[in-house]
Amino acid sequence: MSRAHAKQAPGEAGINGTATAWVVSCEHATNHIPPPWQHLFDDAELLQSHRGWDPGAAGLARYLGRHLDAPVFLGKVSRLLADNNRSAGHPKVHAPAVRALPKSEREAIIRAWHAPHQHGVIEAVGAALAGADRVLHISCHSFTPELNGHVRTADIGVLYDPRHDGEAELAHRWKQALLASSDLRVRRNYPYTGHEDGMTRILRRRFGTRVLGFELELNQALLQRGEFSSSLLETLLKSLRRAAEVD
Repeated sequence: MSRAHAKQAPGEAGINGTATAWVVSCEHATNHIPPPWQHLFDDAELLQSHRGWDPGAAGLARYLGRHLDAPVFLGKVSRLLADNNRSAGHPKVHAPAVRALPKSEREAIIRAWHAPHQHGVIEAVGAALAGADRVLHISCHSFTPELNGHVRTADIGVLYDPRHDGEAELAHRWKQALLASSDLRVRRNYPYTGHEDGMTRILRRRFGTRVLGFELELNQALLQRGEFSSSLLETLLKSLRRAAEVD
């Protein structure tokens, strides 16, 4: 687990007048493979690709955490070793090379690298709920502009569970705020759906509707020298604050 910012945000006037706290995470922050398993991933191109990590997502998470005064949790290993955006029991929590390892070794990887990240996020949300009516959790990601020959038709994706009324309302407001302040292509539940297995779903199941969880997906075509521009990050922050009614 990496806590880039450990300060708990105080409750703020937010959605529908409720006190809202914030938690930010980035499950695919790095493509790091610790030495014991580096021999399994000697393909540098694979590690640098979207299969190894989400370029730019860690910087996005740090920016949001800093400006929202929220705790930030960054994954410490590549998703190929252990995908922090999967449940521990998910069949694809490990890449094929890791799935071929003995069960005891796979369990050790989960204990060392996967569980600390998820437990850290869970504990932060639980602590925040003690002083706020709701917690807004933003899970930061980036996506490859083209996958399997299909060009992605969005710059920003806001993923959420449409069965969660609070999430659906805020996702709509966030999209409208982004469209009103930029010429970015914004889509909801794209390029993935927001109710699948992942960090946001884990939190929903544990805490219920007091947690509003969103996966924020940015198109990697927007990267400039490996990072998203300050103007783009500022646009995202302002639109999120407007959608959540936080000054």
